[in-house]
Amino acid sequence: MIYAAFSTIADELNSFFKSRFGQTEDLVLISNIVNQDGSTAIPEENKVVLTLTNLERETLTSVNRTTGGNRSININIYVLMTAYFTGTNYPEALKFVSAIISHFQANAVLTHQNTPDLDPDIHKLVFEIVNLDMQALSHVWGMLGSKYMPSVLYKVRMVTFQEGVITTPVSLISGVGSKASANKKLNLNNLANAAAGIIANAADNKQDTNDDE
Repeated sequence: MIYAAFSTIADELNSFFKSRFGQTEDLVLISNIVNQDGSTAIPEENKVVLTLTNLERETLTSVNRTTGGNRSININIYVLMTAYFTGTNYPEALKFVSAIISHFQANAVLTHQNTPDLDPDIHKLVFEIVNLDMQALSHVWGMLGSKYMPSVLYKVRMVTFQEGVITTPVSLISGVGSKASANKKLNLNNLANAAAGIIANAADNKQDTNDDE
């Protein structure tokens, strides 16, 4: 689901950039900033890079969605959107960061109604800018192992995971489920018969007591 959410965000921004700036190619990449060996992870210059910086389970939501008997888990993902434009193209970085903020200010919620390609297991994506002071900003970029570049950090809420979803059909599973349903029905019948027997015995005992009196 995390990759599906990132893909949706990348597609959303690519479409927006093409419409607003007349771009003919995709500018948005899903990538880390720096590799583990310290080398640059971004394969091309003059791109907008989406990077996962953190994720957490949403615990404050009042929504407890259930689909097909499966509970849902709401995850917050923290997406750093970096404009990687070098040298004399630095002003372009500022232009694209401004465009990102403008776009998600006007389109803060992506749903299946306004984003038909949104993954069916994702209920919606809600975008909220994370305010970082200088110390927090330094920590984020230090964690990434890079120098600061023009960017904006978003908290994207309500990425919905369905627990227990089986994406590949397995015939044995349906058989087990059918057998389990049959056993459950049989157990209920046995319980009902046992209860009827207890009630009948109680009635007989009461009748015997009355006869003795």
